[in-house]
Amino acid sequence: MQILPKLNVCCLLLFSLQIFSCNHADKIDLPKEDKNTSLSSNPTPLNSKENVVLLPKNGFNSGLLDDDGHLWFGSNGGGLYHYDGHTFIRYSKDKGLCNNQVYSLFEDKEKNIWLGTQNGLCRYDRKTFTNIPIPFKDTTSIWLDKVYPVINPNAVHSLIQDRWGDIWIGTAGGGAYSYDGENFTSHLSEIGTKQSDSLYHNWIPNITEDAEGNIWFASMTHGGISRFNGKTFTQFMPQDGLSDDMVRTIYEDSMGKLWFGFNGNRDSGLTIFDGDTFTTLTKEDGLCNTNILAIFEDKRGVMWLGSGRGNLCTYDGTSFIEFRSKDGNTFPEILFILSDLEDNIWFGGKYGLWQFDGESVIKKI
Repeated sequence: MQILPKLNVCCLLLFSLQIFSCNHADKIDLPKEDKNTSLSSNPTPLNSKENVVLLPKNGFNSGLLDDDGHLWFGSNGGGLYHYDGHTFIRYSKDKGLCNNQVYSLFEDKEKNIWLGTQNGLCRYDRKTFTNIPIPFKDTTSIWLDKVYPVINPNAVHSLIQDRWGDIWIGTAGGGAYSYDGENFTSHLSEIGTKQSDSLYHNWIPNITEDAEGNIWFASMTHGGISRFNGKTFTQFMPQDGLSDDMVRTIYEDSMGKLWFGFNGNRDSGLTIFDGDTFTTLTKEDGLCNTNILAIFEDKRGVMWLGSGRGNLCTYDGTSFIEFRSKDGNTFPEILFILSDLEDNIWFGGKYGLWQFDGESVIKKI
C-alpha cells in the first residue's frame, strides 16, 4: 500500500485563511463590510426597498435552491440568508440560529432546512431553529492546537439526505455520520493519514449521492474518495486514477459522470469518472486552476469551476475560459455555484453574491 505524506500544514492554514482572511479582490468594487454584530429577535428584510444588502464580513460559502424556488445562502460568520426573489432576510443567533457560521445546506422531504454549522447540525422548520447534537469526538491534541487551532472536529461541513431519507453528515475532522432521525452511525473516522498526534482528523468537505444511489465522500486528510453502495465502502486513491488524495468537491453531471475537484497542492487537476475510468484534465489542457472548490453544470452542459486561489472559469468540453462580466470583471474565490428555477446562475464566495442571466452579471450582495 502506498505510504501517503503527512497532511500539508500549508493546506490547513490555507483553509483557515479562506474562512477568516479579508484580502481584497482584484477588479471588483466591494460594498462596505457589514459591521452589525446582531439582529433584532425577528428576521428583518434587509434594505428591501432598494434590494441592497450589505456583504457579510467574510462572505458566503454555500447555497441552496428549495422546492419553492427560494434561495438560501450560508455565510462565513454572518448567519443564514433567505431570498424569495424580491427580498433578502437574514437570520442570526439572535433569532435562534444554532451558529452564524454556516458551511452547508439542504432541504429535506418535509421542507425543513438543514444547516451544517460550526456548532454541529441545525434544523429549521420554517419557524424554529433546533440544534441536533452529533456525537462528540474528542480529537484534541497539542498538534491540532499548534497547527490548526480554529478547527472544530465536531463542526458539520457537508450534508445531504439520501433517497431513503437518511441524513449524511461530513465533519471537519471526525469523519462522517449517517443519521436516521434517531440514531447516529459513525463512518470513515479512520481513513487517510494519521497525523503526528497519531489521530486521523478526517475532514470531509463534500458528500454527493449519484443517480444510482451511491454516496460519495471527499476526504481532505489524504483519504481520497470513498463510495458507499448501501452495504460497503470502497476507497479510491491516486493509484486508482485520482489525480490527488486531498479532495474538496464532488459533482455528478447530467450524463452521470462524476467530477472531482482537489485542493491543488501538488500536480492535481480536474478528474472525471465515467463509472469505469478516471480521466484528469490538467493545466496542460488549459485548466484555469488546480484548486477547485465548486463545480456546476448549466443547462447547456457547460461546466462552471470555482477556485479558492483563482477566478471563476467555465469548460465547454473543449476549452477552459476565465469567466468575465461585460465590463471585464473577474470573480475570485468562488465557493459555490447553483442555478434558480429560471436557469440563472448564482455564484458566491468571500467577496459577494452574483446572479448571471446569460448576458449580464448582477451583484446581489
